[in-house]
Amino acid sequence: MAILKKKEIESITKTISEHFSEYRSKYESVKYPEEPYMKWLSVFPEPKVVDKNDVKQAMEWKYGHWGKVNYVPAHKVIIAKLQKYWTEFAETGHREIDSSFAFWEERLAGHQSFITVAFLSHLINPEQVEIIDQHNFRAMNYLMSTVREDWVWKRNPMSIYDIVDFSDFLRALLPAVKEAKGNKRELNKFLMMFGKHKVKTIPVSRSKVAPAVSKKHDWSTFQSDGFDIGMIILRSNADLLFALLLQSMDGKNAEHEATFTIEEIHKRVPMQKTGIAIGSSYNYAMVALFGNQRGRDYFLFEYNSMGAYFTEQANDPSRDNTCWKKYLDEKVSINPKYVLNIKEKY
Repeated sequence: MAILKKKEIESITKTISEHFSEYRSKYESVKYPEEPYMKWLSVFPEPKVVDKNDVKQAMEWKYGHWGKVNYVPAHKVIIAKLQKYWTEFAETGHREIDSSFAFWEERLAGHQSFITVAFLSHLINPEQVEIIDQHNFRAMNYLMSTVREDWVWKRNPMSIYDIVDFSDFLRALLPAVKEAKGNKRELNKFLMMFGKHKVKTIPVSRSKVAPAVSKKHDWSTFQSDGFDIGMIILRSNADLLFALLLQSMDGKNAEHEATFTIEEIHKRVPMQKTGIAIGSSYNYAMVALFGNQRGRDYFLFEYNSMGAYFTEQANDPSRDNTCWKKYLDEKVSINPKYVLNIKEKY
């Protein structure tokens, strides 16, 4: 997002002032009490002192289940995974948003995890990452469209860039919104309710709405005449890359003897074709793709030491996620166990 100009800020602020009292009053303070949230903002920046109960309560608050015993089972599953891997996450020392997303998207594969990880990133780094959801994101899109005719809406936040854009937007407006009195929490509560109750009723031309990018894949749709995609057991981003690679090779070079460089494989499954919205997540998936982490055995290297190298890197919290780019000329072949015409000979 380009920096907001003075006239744009004045126009947006005028709109906010006209509606501030009406929509700020709609915020559900009982459902989302302020006291525990403020406590977490002081605790989560040091992940090592956060215990499993803190994680559980924070996510129950975020999901709107504060004080409830029974709620959506899917949320309980995600919370259990967050608790399971929290110590590992804390030990990595990752606090930046890109590294947090890379870690949790791998651990929460198969779940709709964006808003969950975005919230954790906010708690861990509240000075840089604002709390975001579909409602305040929708409010930002509407308000930006009132000052920029070429502004293209997005239906939901789906990438780090959306979080950065919203965070910049809120901070740019805060000094000018007199009703918020310099309190960004108050401004954000307004934006959430304005987006939830007002903006959703405003029709938007299809030409103005950016197409939603789905990060979810229906694995039952992956089919291949030359490869046994059903042999892929894991469901993380690295496994997605392998499934997409096999599909891209269907009908050509399906022999197990065929070799490819890492660069050739990258060209077959570039980030824009995968649905992976975050660069660091894609890069980490490329690292894990070529190693044996979690039992992966997708490739045979020309030099066996390379497989060990990628496994070591995938397990190293301090790794450089782009390390795979240093080995673009390395050659690999598909493990014969995934090649149908090879399996049929035995």
